[in-house]
Amino acid sequence: ILVLIRLNVGGMVASIRELSIKARSVAKGNYGQPIIKKTEDEIGQLIDSYNMMVEGLKERDFIRNTFGRYVDKEFAQELLQNPEIADSGGRMREGVILMSDLRGFTPLAEAYKPEIIIRILNHYFSYMIQVIKRHRGIVVDLIGDAVLVFFDPLDGPIRPAAQNAVNCALDMQAEMKKFNHEIEQEDIPKIEMGTGIHAGNVVVGNIGSKTRTKYSIIGSAVNITHRIQSLAKPGETLISESVYVYVKEIVSKKPVESPLRGVKEMIKLYTI
Repeated sequence: ILVLIRLNVGGMVASIRELSIKARSVAKGNYGQPIIKKTEDEIGQLIDSYNMMVEGLKERDFIRNTFGRYVDKEFAQELLQNPEIADSGGRMREGVILMSDLRGFTPLAEAYKPEIIIRILNHYFSYMIQVIKRHRGIVVDLIGDAVLVFFDPLDGPIRPAAQNAVNCALDMQAEMKKFNHEIEQEDIPKIEMGTGIHAGNVVVGNIGSKTRTKYSIIGSAVNITHRIQSLAKPGETLISESVYVYVKEIVSKKPVESPLRGVKEMIKLYTI
């Protein structure tokens, strides 16, 4: 009886010791491999629960590290269904790109103290990111006072992504009125924003190294979006013809043909 008790207790103690060591490792951020379940008793159930907990923590960390605070949680869960999210190589896919930039912000930055400029920028981004999340956009990058956003159709038709991008741009311009009203109370001049939207193929995936990875988009469509945005007047949103075909009903002005640096043909641009 004593030998049988020792064998049983010995196995339980070994499993509990392994759980304890693994738990300390998880507390340091090292998840390691799942624990192999050897029995179907209470200890086996405890190991199952531990493995499920670690998988949940891994997924939560992946969402946080890949998308940060810039994507709605429900949309992030949908994104994780796509294999290229976890694939450092990425893949080519069609999507809609939006880029916005503040006009005349550099002189303003030179006229005020750095802490005031940072506070203004943070306040501005808090407005814009909230709108972008609401319209299911992914904030790919914050570049100075510019925002690069990707609207992913997630293997579905591109029309909803294009409509989300345009509605997002309109709401962003509407939020600028609230933002300006607040900063004008502090005797800070009004700030305007220009926005460009384009649809095209981009390489989507996680770019970087094993220690630092970021969800990103790369391709000529991103460069074209940047150049369209640079042509937008303060308070204006310009879209390319690849976006226009999905939102014709809300465009009233005739297109303007414009040259874009790096693009051979003239491109038609529409004002929203």
